[in-house]
Amino acid sequence: MPRDRRWDFLHDLRKQPVKEWILERLAEELARDLRAWPPHGDWLDEAERARHPAAAASPLGERALRCALAVARLDLARDDEGAERAAAEGSEGLSADEAWGLRLAARWIAERCLSVKEEAEGARLSRADLVGAVRRAARLLSGGPG
Repeated sequence: MPRDRRWDFLHDLRKQPVKEWILERLAEELARDLRAWPPHGDWLDEAERARHPAAAASPLGERALRCALAVARLDLARDDEGAERAAAEGSEGLSADEAWGLRLAARWIAERCLSVKEEAEGARLSRADLVGAVRRAARLLSGGPG
């Protein structure tokens, strides 16, 4: 009886550690969700939504999106002063709604990353890993290689 070769391709596949796989999926999901901003679901409480209805419902401009990613990276790296400075500098020249959208997006990105870290406890994701995933999402959004 000849040898069954239909599963031979599995031998040639590259093994990928779970941690790396989780971070790649996170970056891809962040990029996808940021392209379709605002995200669906209850990501923002009603009081916040009422205070900034246009910011919570409007798509992000390119500049606001880049700044939100930078602020989220600094926030995840626990550089609160840097994050606040980047948000203030990034908000210059934006409308009030765009500035709030920037801050809401940065908060959403950081919270999404931290929730994945919490859910994937066994993968031992660090904040530096999450910063890398946000950087990868930024590259995916800019059309560069992931």
